[in-house]
Amino acid sequence: MAWEIPLRTIDDSEELAGPNDVLGIVRALNTGTQIFSSSRVDTVMGMTLIHVDPAQVAPVGPGECDNAFTILRTLTYPWTEEQPDPRLRGFLLQGPDRMRLYVDHEEDTDVVAADVRPSGALTALLAALPSLIEERERMVRGDIDDPHCSRLINLVDW
Repeated sequence: MAWEIPLRTIDDSEELAGPNDVLGIVRALNTGTQIFSSSRVDTVMGMTLIHVDPAQVAPVGPGECDNAFTILRTLTYPWTEEQPDPRLRGFLLQGPDRMRLYVDHEEDTDVVAADVRPSGALTALLAALPSLIEERERMVRGDIDDPHCSRLINLVDW
């Protein structure tokens, strides 16, 4: 299926819809059942093409998965040419608004797990993550029930 989403705003002014507007429409189109009139359905290259009227679709805001994706994308593809630090080794979605990141730092190959809240202050967290995983006072004490890491840092309330 393909969607044709006009980039002009609803009032058809010269202002174009931004990326967040388009993502909100795409999220709405992927949520629940959608019914389109036959005049809006076509085919192109063997795919069903839906001509979307942005005025008829209520955009949906970002959710937990979008925030988790932002964290993963930032750790995997930083804006610089340098090697990401810390390096992402893996992740685990642990429930609503909780995610465990598995990272290592610089030349140290010990894997550190950091529990984070995807709905939190992502920009600040991602900027401070290299120093936060080194702070011993943030380490969870006691038996760590996770065979994938040597240390666990709780950043859920950071």
